Amino acid sequence: MSPARTPPAPPRDGAAREGALFVQALHALVEVNGVPQSALADHTGVSQGYVSKILCGKQLPKGHLRERLADFFHLSYREMLDIGRERLAQREDEEYSMPGQPGDPMFPRDAVREDISSPQGVTYPCGERALLKNLLRDIKAREVHQRYYTEVPLREATGSMGGGSTETGTRTITYLSFRTEWIRSKGNPEFMSVIRAFGDSMAPTIADGCVVLIDESRRQFVTNKVYYIRHNGQMYIKRLIGNARDIRIVSDQDQACIPVCEADDFEIIGRCIWMARDIE
Repeated sequence: MSPARTPPAPPRDGAAREGALFVQALHALVEVNGVPQSALADHTGVSQGYVSKILCGKQLPKGHLRERLADFFHLSYREMLDIGRERLAQREDEEYSMPGQPGDPMFPRDAVREDISSPQGVTYPCGERALLKNLLRDIKAREVHQRYYTEVPLREATGSMGGGSTETGTRTITYLSFRTEWIRSKGNPEFMSVIRAFGDSMAPTIADGCVVLIDESRRQFVTNKVYYIRHNGQMYIKRLIGNARDIRIVSDQDQACIPVCEADDFEIIGRCIWMARDIE
């Protein structure tokens, strides 16, 4: 459920202003993502009524609660403050909207600013202006999302952890969003993709049916790392051990080992780097 009203503008003193900026960001993220207050309450361990007071600007959350609220959106506390500042700047821009025609009840204070309206002398009907404002709000939300999140393609290809998979398609099914700060700490996301893994031979390292993040720029063999590979026409997710001249394909579950022969069709597609946790 969206909050009943927009929280008030931040006060001027430092600590209170920072808390209010956080609430501005929280309010925006809840509104854009359609997050129910009950979900925030369950995640943070407070009552839904308390969450409602925060979103309405009647209560500033304490430091530890702010961290948990930020964690719900996979953001850091500082990133939340940045979003709050953007939200405040957007509200301040709206204060300079073009006023309506005097005495005309169809033109309230929410008129569109001149620099984003129709050409000079042309007036949009009220309904069209409201539609334009909604469009601009959606664009702003996407800009915020793109600033803090990076999308990685989920490929049609699959990786077997048992008898091998013949599915090698590179077509993108959809995109998964990762926090930009986190994924850049792992490497260059331009060379990353996500595939779905099947089978249990890599348990407990990788579970059957999970999605696995692949860094396709890391194709160099390093012993005892997990890779997405092609071996004799089949696609696998396996651990590789040995050395560059004696590579062996290992299953974590039972330590079954297959040597890679010189005549084999063998290629490292990329290293597996995440499956809801780091893969060692």
